[in-house]
Amino acid sequence: MHEPLRITEYGDRRIGLRAAGEIDLNSHEAWALALRRVARLGEEVHLDLSGVAFIDVRGTTLLVDAAAALPDGHRVVVYGAPPALHRVIQVLWPDGTAAITFEGAQ
Repeated sequence: MHEPLRITEYGDRRIGLRAAGEIDLNSHEAWALALRRVARLGEEVHLDLSGVAFIDVRGTTLLVDAAAALPDGHRVVVYGAPPALHRVIQVLWPDGTAAITFEGAQ
């Protein structure tokens, strides 16, 4: 069953997004727009993905591209990533993505 993507911004002092649902063909545009919008807001962007049931390779690529476009010294901190996300990034970007940090269980 497809669970639509829901994206909300943090309501506290942190800059970032909470996502829930599935990041797939149906939600790539919304995911990309949200990442671009929030990436401009500060040096450290927080992404809570604990509610994401699935992220496809294109959704992962959009995250990596958004992080790569950040100015030097800026980063994305990912919390509660779906189990496969970190592994897909390791396989497809073996040289790493210095601007992405994973926190919590992987």
